[in-house]
Amino acid sequence: MKLKKMKKYGLLILIISIVLSCAQNKKNKILNSKQVSTTEKQMKELIRILNVDSKQHQEIGPKLTDNEIQEIERKIGLNLPESYKIFLKEFGNGAYWIYFNSLDDIKHFSYLKEYQKELGNTIELVGEKEIKVNTLLSLMAEDSNGGSWVWLTSENSGSGEWPLAYYSLNDKKLHYKVKNFTEWLRLLTKCKSEVIRELDIDNKLGLG
Repeated sequence: MKLKKMKKYGLLILIISIVLSCAQNKKNKILNSKQVSTTEKQMKELIRILNVDSKQHQEIGPKLTDNEIQEIERKIGLNLPESYKIFLKEFGNGAYWIYFNSLDDIKHFSYLKEYQKELGNTIELVGEKEIKVNTLLSLMAEDSNGGSWVWLTSENSGSGEWPLAYYSLNDKKLHYKVKNFTEWLRLLTKCKSEVIRELDIDNKLGLG
């Protein structure tokens, strides 16, 4: 009799666990959907600002299709952030010049290690931790200061967004972590100049 009761209670607990798990999954899907919707709205407004200032940009790459982006993701072995994919589809794939910032062609993606060969296996993110160099995907290979913005692909958030940080050639460390590409683009459209100069207001990096 006790065995039957134990089995009954065990089955009941299993059913409750499944119901709670389904409810949580549904909640997560709703939250993710809202995040994507918010990201899309924010990105479209930022792209609108970029388009208004089109005369300040040079050699913007062609817009990419979903299929092209999926092929790039297959080659990289990672899912690109939704904010960046919106940018690629609705603005363009990189540029020689956007408000004095050059953005790489993601079809010819590169990692920081590929053009800063003197770096070791890890690099310091100032104020936080050491990060593996081979996880740092380039948003831009090199700016006018010899530094670059890179994606921290090892810090993929629940929403699928990656933070970015600035690699300084002066001390060979990462600085000024930005939480995602939407925030980076917001800084860009605000300053309409090099994003790093908007953040390095005390000239700690000696940019000149």
